[in-house]
Amino acid sequence: MNPLRTTVVMKTDISGSTSRFRELLAADLQALLSEHRDFLARHAAQHGGSILKGAGDGYWLEFSSVTSAAKAAIAMQEALRLSQLNRGDDRLAIRIVIALGDVAVVDDDFVGDAFALAARVEAVTPADEIYLTTAARLAITSAEIQTALVENFLFKGFAERMPIYRIEQRHRTRVTADTYILYSDLEGFGTMLDAGPASATVERILDALDAVTRGIAQEFGGTVRFNLGDSYCVTFTDAEQAITAAERLTQNWEAIRLREECGCAISIGLHRGTLYTFRSFLYGRDVWIASRLQNASAKLLDSHEYGIFVTGAVRNALLGNPSHNRFQPVVLESPPAALAGLEVYRLCSEASR
Repeated sequence: MNPLRTTVVMKTDISGSTSRFRELLAADLQALLSEHRDFLARHAAQHGGSILKGAGDGYWLEFSSVTSAAKAAIAMQEALRLSQLNRGDDRLAIRIVIALGDVAVVDDDFVGDAFALAARVEAVTPADEIYLTTAARLAITSAEIQTALVENFLFKGFAERMPIYRIEQRHRTRVTADTYILYSDLEGFGTMLDAGPASATVERILDALDAVTRGIAQEFGGTVRFNLGDSYCVTFTDAEQAITAAERLTQNWEAIRLREECGCAISIGLHRGTLYTFRSFLYGRDVWIASRLQNASAKLLDSHEYGIFVTGAVRNALLGNPSHNRFQPVVLESPPAALAGLEVYRLCSEASR
């Protein structure tokens, strides 16, 4: 047995995972868990933490300080909310417990009261909450992290009732300025649904669209903010990445559309502006502009034609980029109020220049 060492321990757990995971195929479940592990490891590393071991769909992590662990926990939950906007009850949520105590390694496993207590506290921690043991709460920097008493609990294996605390997250509107907002939609998808296709066909199309959209977002540093059926909102911090991602999305979807013999081409609206998010609610004029741009511009396309349309703000940001000279101005008939006074351009292919 190795010597004891005082360690800040974090335990995470996915809320409602039993019923949620039962509906997934084995491959989809494995992909979700792998992605979730990478997500936790990435946010932990940003605050000096690392994963100790897995525990079902949850993980044990360690940190050098309670305050760092608390900041990581807050960042994890906020990032989950922002990446699943408008998902409602289908949203992935986690509960988090932070404990402080002596631990040791026995037979390549970690043991200690901090682990035992954190496991007990996890059972009373609601989804989207971060609970602290008393020792962790006493070690936290109160000027940075606010806490409140939940109540005193009597846990199995512990002789006395223990006060447990929660982190009070001060939810405020988060402003993301100067971002590139991509809004995509499949043209003719609603008409196809009206024709009554087989459920398997609809599922295959939506699964393919989801896979290609999320894959491209990940490749080019984008964030999928929300999706409603066949519509997606993805944001990027860089103009070149945004336009390259838009092109790759149209190209990859075109290949899928031809393979699946699906008549639904994709259209994209891309705008540069500001996002406002409060908890899991996304709002702001610029999101509306991207949506209206996609919708209004799609009317310029033939039934089986795809297109990428941008506002002048995006085109100006691409000055000096090879794609800048591929934009051609377009005139929208009876444009919606959201697009009044805005310059609109269509990205043309290299061949049509």
